[in-house]
Amino acid sequence: MRDLLDDDLAELYPVRGSDDVRLARLREQLFAEKPRPRSRNWAGVAAAVVAVVLITGLVVFLRPDRSAPDVAEMPTAPATNLAEAATLLERSQPRGKYRHIRYETWETFSITGNGTTTALQSEFVVEVWLPTAKGQHVRTHRRPTGRTRPVPGIAMAAEYDFSKIYTGPSMWGTVCPTTPCHETSLLNPLSQNPAETIGSGSSALLSPFTTNERKAVLYRQLAAIPGVRYDNGLVTADGSKASFTLDPRTGEVTGYEERQVIAGRALPAGTVLQSTTVTSEWTDQRPS
Repeated sequence: MRDLLDDDLAELYPVRGSDDVRLARLREQLFAEKPRPRSRNWAGVAAAVVAVVLITGLVVFLRPDRSAPDVAEMPTAPATNLAEAATLLERSQPRGKYRHIRYETWETFSITGNGTTTALQSEFVVEVWLPTAKGQHVRTHRRPTGRTRPVPGIAMAAEYDFSKIYTGPSMWGTVCPTTPCHETSLLNPLSQNPAETIGSGSSALLSPFTTNERKAVLYRQLAAIPGVRYDNGLVTADGSKASFTLDPRTGEVTGYEERQVIAGRALPAGTVLQSTTVTSEWTDQRPS
């Protein structure tokens, strides 16, 4: 039975005289029949959900995590030469408000009198808290620890209190009250003489104010000088009294050493004149 709605629809969509009779009957049937209720194909819906979950899981697995560690913490192959160590340094990024660098140095002192040589080594500690932000104060603490030890093969000299007159060797020349800082010894070119090359770059290598980018350039310059060798982090040169070590995993300098090359009146060849161990960490706090 047709109702008012059917009549209204018929007025909106009248059967034209030119329409086919079968088409008119189909339109009449459309007006007369009630639409069938749509049944949900739950199996198909479930399959679609599973497909979406699988696809989403794949996407999440492939996308990098926002909280992933920075480049410096990602596993990398150890450097096999200075050029690779330079690349590791360039990839490193700050991971805190301050970089805390600690230098533990043993320095040799010798005394010669009446044809007899005595010697001892004294320990000094330098700590630097270098802010990553600009315009921040740099904290530097220098002090002797009071620890001494004998020099192998030489009679022990009398212990001496250095605390009032000496706070340790000057390992770099830059004075930095606030950031940013740049190591001034970088202005001095490296010696092309292998016996003097590492020593001429020691201040820049040890300075906390040498940026990783600048140090990477220095590594590549050292690598280009004949006679400079790299062996699992140890960097030496022909005839040089100086050598330094770096961590092959990060490229960071971890040590520096100077030895007596030629035997003199006071110290035999091979005697350690200065030995420095360098450690560093990132922190969000520093001493007041």
